[in-house]
Amino acid sequence: MREEPRIPREQLRACLQEQYGLVPATIDFHPIGRDMNAGVYRVVSEKGAPYLLKVKSGEFYTASSIVPRYLFDQGIEPVVAALRTRTKGLWARAGEWTVLVYPYLEGNTGWTAMSEDHWKTTGAIFRRIHEVALPPAGFDGVRRETFDASGYTRSIESVETYLATSGDGARKPEQALRGAWAKHRATIYALLTSLGKLAGVLQSQTRPHVISHADLHPGNLLRDRAGQVFVVDWDDVMLAPRERDFIFVGEPTHASNRYGSTFFQGYGETQIDWTLVTYYRYERVIQDLIEDAGQVIFRDDLSEEAKAEAARQFRASLEGRNFDAAQAAAARIPEDLTVQGVARGGDGPMARSRQGRTSPRR
Repeated sequence: MREEPRIPREQLRACLQEQYGLVPATIDFHPIGRDMNAGVYRVVSEKGAPYLLKVKSGEFYTASSIVPRYLFDQGIEPVVAALRTRTKGLWARAGEWTVLVYPYLEGNTGWTAMSEDHWKTTGAIFRRIHEVALPPAGFDGVRRETFDASGYTRSIESVETYLATSGDGARKPEQALRGAWAKHRATIYALLTSLGKLAGVLQSQTRPHVISHADLHPGNLLRDRAGQVFVVDWDDVMLAPRERDFIFVGEPTHASNRYGSTFFQGYGETQIDWTLVTYYRYERVIQDLIEDAGQVIFRDDLSEEAKAEAARQFRASLEGRNFDAAQAAAARIPEDLTVQGVARGGDGPMARSRQGRTSPRR
């Protein structure tokens, strides 16, 4: 369950009117998304026009608005970009909050009802995105892939230190987190070891970088009743190898690794680097672990219910779809690159010998 941000409605109304010339008749909070520093609302103006309002606290990543607007202006209309303010900006400020306004689109997100046609359309959209030329001056402040995994190790060790030194009188969400951590500790550190090794390999290589959404999954793909697909939520946009957007799009099944899932039927011919995909899928699992654990133990502003959900998500990251996808990718990496196999259920690292290579359990 998501909680409404602590920004007064009157402050939102004043910002919308002053910065966007938008006089809201209604402002309704929508409890969606996993970003605990953001909130989403449906706003209807006095003229009856609907808008999506997003507010964010903390440091604002400006590229998350600049890049999708650039893509939209390049003719890629399925990219949903922020509307401009009266002064032609892409965001406004309301106290400590960043305010963004988008067109409101009716449709579905999430894995449910994500059809093969939707995936094929998504593949075609991302082929266009990945082929867009960057502006001559680049994008101010956009992140660029460096394959630096050191921060993840520090974060995991910080969580473990907290759990090891905190008292026994912790609330139920923290108790649940501590139990899941103890059960899967060996797996967590095997993931870190593998990620570090992959990072070292990838840092020694040079690859072209493209505009990457960096969080492409059905939750960020809105499908309307006409079957059109729109790409939303560019909060993690970066310049990276195209494989950064292949984490959740399915497994190619063609012998050449060029075609397979419906996404790639739409995307077209491409040679996939499975070392990259493995790195990104391992990274995603670790990122989710750090985020969920941090919400349980470091966020005093969250309710017990929100913390309990974060603890449940922590466990699911090691027992669900993302973990399985990471293991499937690891099975495809080159045989001369040995990566630590990772077992499920807290059994720890599991070596599978195949000419010196380890492979994950199916």
